[in-house]
Amino acid sequence: MAAGTDALVDNGIHSTDWVSRLSSVILFSMLLYSVVGIPDFNRTAAVAASTDHVSPVNRFIWLGLLSLSLPLIRARWQAVLQLVRSSWLLIGLFLYFTCSTTWALDPTASSRRIMFAWIEIILAVTLTCTIPDRKTLLRFIFISCLVAGVADLVVWIIMPGYAMTSEGLAGIQDQKNQTGLIMMYGLLAGGPLLLYRPPKRERYRILAGMALLFFLLLASRSKTCLSIIILMPPLVWLFYRLTHSRLSLSVAVIISLLAILTCIVFGYFLWCEDTNAAPFAPFQKMTFTSRTDLWSFMLEEIQKRPWLGAGFYSFWSIDPSVQPSLKTSMWFGSEAHINEAHDGYLDLMASGGAVGFAIGIAVLVRTLTLAIEALARTGPPDAAAPTRLSNPQACFHLAFLLALCIHNFTESNLFSNNGLLAVALYFSIFDLEYWKRSSRPPAPSYRRM
Repeated sequence: MAAGTDALVDNGIHSTDWVSRLSSVILFSMLLYSVVGIPDFNRTAAVAASTDHVSPVNRFIWLGLLSLSLPLIRARWQAVLQLVRSSWLLIGLFLYFTCSTTWALDPTASSRRIMFAWIEIILAVTLTCTIPDRKTLLRFIFISCLVAGVADLVVWIIMPGYAMTSEGLAGIQDQKNQTGLIMMYGLLAGGPLLLYRPPKRERYRILAGMALLFFLLLASRSKTCLSIIILMPPLVWLFYRLTHSRLSLSVAVIISLLAILTCIVFGYFLWCEDTNAAPFAPFQKMTFTSRTDLWSFMLEEIQKRPWLGAGFYSFWSIDPSVQPSLKTSMWFGSEAHINEAHDGYLDLMASGGAVGFAIGIAVLVRTLTLAIEALARTGPPDAAAPTRLSNPQACFHLAFLLALCIHNFTESNLFSNNGLLAVALYFSIFDLEYWKRSSRPPAPSYRRM
């Protein structure tokens, strides 16, 4: 019986035709909406005295996607429950976030946002258990980002004054960082698609799509996303080599890299000593586009609620009567509407406190560990087992998770509500947890003599 129960995780995903078709439709719709959203072509600066407006269309779309997934949940409820139990750390984090709505600075806004987060989680876990082919996730991510890229290009041609802002290309997005984020996400999915060794014509289409995404990424002038895309291929390759090398060789490479870094730092300090230069002078004027002032402000606010925080996403874009002091700071006014700390870790600390921060970091560490383990243990794609995680997907998950961790040092989208990277993170977590559970050896069964 135990072996048969564990086999449900693997065999339960071999869906019937209607389950496969419905799952694919919902998955593509969910990813496309997360990437493109609903453009309103009204990029006027928001007045800080108001909260974020929640479109009734947005609510209708997410609830509609959830309603469409109910037959899938009913058809694969055992596999869904098993995957939820395997992902207990993520579920525990959002149970804590749900409890935080009771002490949130703005309980109404916090409750609304946690509701949408639970909808996204339910959809992600259901689709992970019903997706007909693991490659489908990568393909839909790439196509969705490409659709957004084509839309940005068309708007740039038709409405150049609207699409190209003074900071960079925003396209149909609210600001240029969102455009850079979408292009980065599409490029992270496009690279692993090439690892499937597709036919020549399909390979050329993927390369052409990646070229367009990279061109738009350059036009967006999103320095963080561009740096991540340049850094990620050698970084993933390094992880791949380390996980497929002998332990002694891996340790030697890591020690060598640390030794090189130590020599560079030590050499820099020696040069400063020889030239009487101040070692930290180059860093004193670095503001990361005025982010350091914002981070100092956030640290002061975190000290007011250090343990439990302000409640799930109940710090920014809330009722101004709750925190009138925030609305009079240097970052608010008629010229700009700041609704994030531009650091996902500070926002996590501010909204979840030390408790939420610790659990959230534990989720990231566990998922990164699973991604590295999957990179080491998975093999090439197998056409006979399309639902089994293979090396290209493991590369994508590791690259995405590393990109997410790096990106959140200067932007804020860690466990964010109704955000592209939040949806992407849920899929990576559930996909890796599903692989971990299905790769366990079946428990031995004993018969009575």
